[in-house]
Parts: sequence; C-alpha cells; structure tokens
Amino acid sequence: MLAAMKTVIHIHRYTLRSKGALNAKSSRSEHPGALIRVEDEGFHGYGCVHPWPELGDEELDKHLEMLASGTKTALVARAMECAGLDGHARRLKASLFSGIVVPRSHASLSMDEDDFESAVNAGYSCVKVKVGKEVASEVDFIRDQAQRFADLNWRLDFNGVLDTAEVERFLANLGEDVRGKIDFIEDAYKLGSTPWVNAAGPYGIPMAVDREVADACGDFGVMVIKPALLTARPLLRRALRERKRVVFTSYMDHPLGQCFAAWEAGRALASFPDVVDTCGLNTQGLFEPNAFSEAMRATGPEFSPPKGTGLGFDDELSNLSWELLS
Repeated sequence: MLAAMKTVIHIHRYTLRSKGALNAKSSRSEHPGALIRVEDEGFHGYGCVHPWPELGDEELDKHLEMLASGTKTALVARAMECAGLDGHARRLKASLFSGIVVPRSHASLSMDEDDFESAVNAGYSCVKVKVGKEVASEVDFIRDQAQRFADLNWRLDFNGVLDTAEVERFLANLGEDVRGKIDFIEDAYKLGSTPWVNAAGPYGIPMAVDREVADACGDFGVMVIKPALLTARPLLRRALRERKRVVFTSYMDHPLGQCFAAWEAGRALASFPDVVDTCGLNTQGLFEPNAFSEAMRATGPEFSPPKGTGLGFDDELSNLSWELLS
C-alpha cells in the first residue's frame, strides 16, 4: 500500500509599496507579505498571507512559523483554503472565474486630488477613504472633493481610532451637504471589545462593521467581509436573516489575495443577490504597479480577473522564486 504524499509548501516573500499610509493606524509605505504554493499530489495551488499588525495581526514571520508547524491563524487558514480551491481548478485546467459575475467596486483612494480625478474619469460613482489620522486636513479634503465631484457617494472608514464624540465632530465639520452623500461610516467606534453597533450613527448615517463583524451585535446596517480573514457563508446567512447589506473587500493585499476576495464576492452575489452591495475589490491602485497588478487590467468599477487557470496569473507565478517553508 502506497503511503500518502505529504503536502509540501513553498513561499515567495514580497513587498507592496504604497504612496503613503493606508489607514489611520499605520504610517508605513512598505507592506510585506508572502504567497504560498501548496503542492498536493503533484499539483500546485496558491494563496496569500498578508498581515496588518497595526490592526491586530501577528507579524508575517509568526504566521509563517505557525504554518510550518501546522498551526493555523485565521489568515493562514484562509490562505490554505484559497490554495486548495485554486489548486483544484488548476488541476482541471479551469479558471475559478468561469461563470462568475464579480460585483462592482467602489474606488479605494488616498487623499490625493489626482487619484480622485482618475477615479471619476474611470467611471467610479462611490469612493472609500480612510480617516481619523489627520482629522482637520481630512475634513478639508473631503469637503473640497465633494464640491468638485458633486455626484460622488462616500464611504468613510475610521478604523476604530476615534471615540464617539470625535466621530460626531468629524461629521459635523463636513457640513450637511457632504453628510447627505455618505453611504456609510465604517468602524466608527473604538475597537477591542465585541461591539454593539446601532443601525445609524451620528446624523443618522448608516453604520458598518469590519474587523469585528463576526462577533458584532446590534442592528448595524452593513457587514464588511474580508475573505482573507473570514468564511463568508455564515455571515451571509445572518445578513439575509437580519436584512443587512454586505460589502466584500480585499485585505489590501497582493493581487492574488484580491482575486480570492473577488471570487468569494462573485459566489456570494450568485447565492445571496439581495444582500451583496457595491464592494471594495479594486485595491491594486493603492500600490506601485507590479507584474500581477498589470495583469489585472482594471480601469474602473468592474473587476477584471487575470487570465489563466485557478485564480489566474499562470505566467507571473511561474516566474517567481520560491523557497521551501521550514
């Protein structure tokens, strides 16, 4: 009787480079992560491990150490699941995106005038920005851009850095006209304990929950699901039952991780069309271009999957250097 083949894992370390800080808790412009290549019965599947220590994740090396020992953090477990699904499709020489309709996305933008102009010209009608780090300048910028692009809808992500009174002042300073264009405010409360989040926050603006969504209580209106961290189906069932909107987003990670999030969003749209809203899947523009982001060809709110089997990127993945995880 033949012994079962052992799963072999290789990794490729990468660094994404952004124009500046990507959330209110980070000042970094270099963002390390690792692609994993899982070999099973002679076939390869790929996943992405891209932690954000500022938001509570372990450092990258800790995730890889735990992966090597057989212990799975949430990021590692999802990356391994991604690799399994991706590898199965590659074995069949099929694209995971075959027959999948990916939801449209908002534009994830930095506070940069040129980025806003490019997004509007590309057809985006909804934008998401991270706020709460430099409050006064952020308020001024949002008011200027809202006047400049009067038809834009806004999603503001506070990343849990401001208290309730500070969030209320932020919104008050935006003015009534701008507040009327806000689709929702995300993580607009201090993180760290299971939150009770009301349906509406200050000025009646809908509230969204992100990192603590699996444990969140209350009648908040929007679930933000990151497939890099969470299994979507139980949350989708809850959203349908409680009549919440669902927004899938990437983890601001490698384009391979983006594609996993987009595929999960497409599957959810097919099964739960009444709850899946405009998503946040086109985040590659936050970083300097690389071979993977160039392969995606995304120019607007529609998601453009790369060519290839599984999640795509056949040529790009074959050109990388890999080291055995040990």
